Amino acid sequence: MRTRIVDRFLMGAAFLVMTGAFVSAQTGTIPTNRSSHPAEGNPACGRILNECKRLGFIAGQAKKDNGLWKDCFDPIVKGGGTPTRDGRAINVPVSQSDLQTCRAFESHHR
Repeated sequence: MRTRIVDRFLMGAAFLVMTGAFVSAQTGTIPTNRSSHPAEGNPACGRILNECKRLGFIAGQAKKDNGLWKDCFDPIVKGGGTPTRDGRAINVPVSQSDLQTCRAFESHHR
């Protein structure tokens, strides 16, 4: 009798584990606390990102010409261009030392 209880318990636990793994695989959940870009861990790049965020740029909004990376960070750091929103140039106040440090960091992490 005791063996049946243990067997049922183990079968139920195995079912729950398998079901949880299947659901995670199907939903494609991504950990929310992971850094999506190495630049987020660099202090100089972080200050540039913070200025972009302060001006309202948002990660994932590139199609709306308001993307944190494509429309603000990349033109400043990678392209030497000017961030834009709705086709208009936006001035993002960044220090030259942060810009040089972040560019050096980015060139090593491509």
